[in-house]
Amino acid sequence: MLNHEPLAQNRARTLFDLIAIGLVVAILTIIHYTNYHYDVDYHILLQFAYYLPVIYAAMRFGPAGGIISSFVITLLFLPLMTHFQHTLTPAAKYTQWIEVGLINVIGWLTGFLTEEERKAKRKYQLALTVQKELVEKLKREGLERARLEAEIRQTERLTALGHMSAGLAHEIRNPLGIMKVSIQLLAQEKVEDEVVTEYCRVLLEECERLNRLVSEFLNFARPKELVRERIVLAQLLDEGVTLIQPALGQHHIELKQVRNEVAEHVVEVDPDQMKQVILNILLNAIDAQGEGGVILLEGVLQDGFVGFAVSDEGSGISPDALPYIYDPFFTTKEKGTGLGLSVVHRILDQHGGKIATSNRSGRGVRVEILLPFI
Repeated sequence: MLNHEPLAQNRARTLFDLIAIGLVVAILTIIHYTNYHYDVDYHILLQFAYYLPVIYAAMRFGPAGGIISSFVITLLFLPLMTHFQHTLTPAAKYTQWIEVGLINVIGWLTGFLTEEERKAKRKYQLALTVQKELVEKLKREGLERARLEAEIRQTERLTALGHMSAGLAHEIRNPLGIMKVSIQLLAQEKVEDEVVTEYCRVLLEECERLNRLVSEFLNFARPKELVRERIVLAQLLDEGVTLIQPALGQHHIELKQVRNEVAEHVVEVDPDQMKQVILNILLNAIDAQGEGGVILLEGVLQDGFVGFAVSDEGSGISPDALPYIYDPFFTTKEKGTGLGLSVVHRILDQHGGKIATSNRSGRGVRVEILLPFI
């Protein structure tokens, strides 16, 4: 309905202008013919008034309006002009014919100039529109360039960290293994001493935690070569969900999977590494959720990418911390290593995919994992 209103208004304006031009021409012509007995100079002077409707018609309707209106006026005025021919001097006759010609020329010329002005205005508006689009495109390209530069810096940091972590992990792992074996032997010898047994249990737990940390360093520092194969996204998600079921049951959390046609798409990935991505994202959601509630898992299709999104009902991520969550060692968890999302980011980079994390409007976090569409 909104599109019809301007059209109806234009039609009403056009009709009004046509009626107004016609009335002015008719009134001037009636004055001429009802006062034909007046002096010729009076009619010549009144003839100048015809310029007004001709110029307006040309400005309103372009060359067609100017030519048609001047032609109609010429036809209407010719009988009266012919009537006065015998009373005019030769100079006056030529002047009158010149006036008739000028009315037609001015009608066409005004219409032509008006049309040229409109064309120039349309070109200017088109150029302005193109300029605005170019400015917006430059802004988008600037944002994209900034994003790519940030990713390059992230990659450089990860590369440097990888080399450092690989050397550090090897130096730590050997003495760590010796410590673990020694603690186990001590616990066996002092099995009757409850205090020593308890200390040994704590030390073994800490050794296991340190060993896991070293293993994460090694996984991060020395990424495996991709072994790609084509697999249906739904199958990949189902295998990942199966592995996470014990953790879901332990925390009394329901995992709600939204089945749609997106999950039936085929992706070309390293299944083992993508399962690691799925597990890391779901484990993060479980940690953020705490006890109870629902975690949502759904397929996502976006601009040449296909993947999945995980949404939890936790407390969300601080806006100050959000830009750094993919940085190595950055964590908001008490016992976190800060390498989980870094590993996910690295795996997705290898696959040509991407990850996007955002706080939900209500509560919780939504993480999108996107892979190239094939």
